[in-house]
Amino acid sequence: MLTQEQNDTLTRVGPGTPMGNMMRRYWIPALLDWEVSEPDGEPVIINLLGEELVAFRQTDGRIGVVEARCAHRRAHLFFGRNEDCGLRCIYHGWKFDITGQCVDMPNEPEISNFKDKVRIAAYPTYETGGIVWVYMGPSENEPPPPLFDWTQVEEGHRTCMKVIQECNWLQGLEGGIDSTHTSFLHGIPPHKRYDGSTVMGRARNVSMSADIQVVPTDYGYTYAGIRDMGDDKHYVRGYHWVAPWTQLRPDGGMNSGRAPGVHGHFWVPMDDYRTMVWNFGYTLGDEPLDEEEKNQAGLGNSYDLDVDRKTFQSFKNASNNWMIDREDQKNNSYTGIKGTNTQDRMVQETMGPILDRTLERLGTADRAIITARRILLNGVRRVEDGGDPPGVSPTYYNLRAVQRVIPKSSHWLEAMKGALYEGEVEPVAAR
Repeated sequence: MLTQEQNDTLTRVGPGTPMGNMMRRYWIPALLDWEVSEPDGEPVIINLLGEELVAFRQTDGRIGVVEARCAHRRAHLFFGRNEDCGLRCIYHGWKFDITGQCVDMPNEPEISNFKDKVRIAAYPTYETGGIVWVYMGPSENEPPPPLFDWTQVEEGHRTCMKVIQECNWLQGLEGGIDSTHTSFLHGIPPHKRYDGSTVMGRARNVSMSADIQVVPTDYGYTYAGIRDMGDDKHYVRGYHWVAPWTQLRPDGGMNSGRAPGVHGHFWVPMDDYRTMVWNFGYTLGDEPLDEEEKNQAGLGNSYDLDVDRKTFQSFKNASNNWMIDREDQKNNSYTGIKGTNTQDRMVQETMGPILDRTLERLGTADRAIITARRILLNGVRRVEDGGDPPGVSPTYYNLRAVQRVIPKSSHWLEAMKGALYEGEVEPVAAR
């Protein structure tokens, strides 16, 4: 349970807020590179941390992210002309480059130097992994580039998509790092749970509850969901949380014959009430991902997402009760809602725009959530005191998530350390 003050600190992300100041110290996933693929092409509106911005790829191929309004009369720059290495406002022709500097002011006398004194807010960008990242913090605190392991593999070996979620960012993060909900929200009805040979792709004797163990690190923490399989075995899913909004988790391909892979999420606040949920994945095998594997990493986005119009909004939403099918819920699935990502959004959005955490009752299965809140609040205080938040150093570069069946006599971290931290890959059956 949190106090109201703590809840406000964790959930409010606009300019000048404690959490907003901390989040501006990271490279932020802003948009997919194909949204701004064409030099001098159409600008794109993006919303990050309560700020409305416009992104554009200028003539020389570099990407600018600037505030959405012209400095003159506040006309919207989305409608501007992207030309000759700058974005020109269509109202009076003022032109801004990717640094935010006004470089042309054609409605002023030619001898005027007024343009040299006019700037709009602009933020540095970095492209990797098919994503355009933005840094919105003080220039002297710019961290190393966001070179997650998955961003460095060949394009065909990774996939990435995003979707808007209509609630505060922390609800998304906390849902993602909650290991035990998968047995229920994404599972099958209790009366069918033990009829087949597997549950969620796992052996049917795997416990529905889990021992959640958390190991703090400089970037956030490593954590595990440990489930009893009877006899002398534990089924262990090992994860990483990289502050403030990144989760790495093992894919669902155990015993499937596929090469192992890693999936993950970013829960990036658009503002206090909307979140851009990024879903990414990559294979650790030699072969590229096929369409089924890409869809699995995207958690069902391909059939529940308006990509064609680049709105990244879900077709299944509150207006149609996420298309719940009660017959399917009775007979086939726990929720009657299709799509793992859609199921998560339904639960998290129906908690309200910002969850009132003063009313919660947390248990031992919530250790990862409790620890994340503590680390985030400590990070806010460190930034306020002039220090660095967790997760800005490049110690997360080689992290991978992994799942294993291990003897109960083994400690999960010792048994899986090489794969979690050093990128060791366990041999798999031929595909």
